[in-house]
Amino acid sequence: MNDLLLLIHRIPYPPNKGDKIRSWNLLKHLARSYRVHLATFVDDPDDWQHVPQVEAQCASSHFAKLNPLMGRVRSLVGLLANESLSLRYYQDAGMRAWVARTMEAHPIRRIVVFSSQMAQYAEPYRAARRVVDFCDVDSDKWRQYADNKRWPMSMLYRHEARQLLRYERKVAAECDASLFVSDPEAELFRQLAPESRDKIGFFNNGVDTDYFSPLRAYERPYKDGERGLVFTGAMDYWPNVDA
Repeated sequence: MNDLLLLIHRIPYPPNKGDKIRSWNLLKHLARSYRVHLATFVDDPDDWQHVPQVEAQCASSHFAKLNPLMGRVRSLVGLLANESLSLRYYQDAGMRAWVARTMEAHPIRRIVVFSSQMAQYAEPYRAARRVVDFCDVDSDKWRQYADNKRWPMSMLYRHEARQLLRYERKVAAECDASLFVSDPEAELFRQLAPESRDKIGFFNNGVDTDYFSPLRAYERPYKDGERGLVFTGAMDYWPNVDA
């Protein structure tokens, strides 16, 4: 098997929310064809218990603790420097050093980046084939936040929308392919980054039809005659709350 570097902004297990479902399935898919070297952050203390499940899919791995307070401090520096707050939030010297050691120790010619914030760790390795899964156009989400919030948060979000889009376009121009979660999302980015439109595509999340097969028997959680309504979105995410 060939070696591959995979950069993910959040530990992909457990797959209990949108981005983690996508990144977990991506990791499993890549592990079937490559020796995966994974670098990722852990932003929830409860997720450290799941490290062994992720390690089992990898040839090597690095898990960095993401301290929200320090991340916000770094973001403030980014604001003062007129840079993207998201990029500063995910800056980590230890991760950068691990990536450098791993790239030197293994014949890695392929890099997959999950989420634009992680592209900073792939920037030095231009000889490798680099594919970025943006998932969503994050800069546009920040723009929407800015349009719906009052000052001073609207100013902050508009700054991030502008600076992150500039970085997203830079990443798309330098990398071999940019992927998104849907065709409409990919088309939106083609309009925002027309110089890279020929390298922009998408792949849907899909459904694990073995795990979620209707032929499997499950315990019914409702009482007889009771009708249930289930919303499967994380309620700490504004668009889901608005829905």
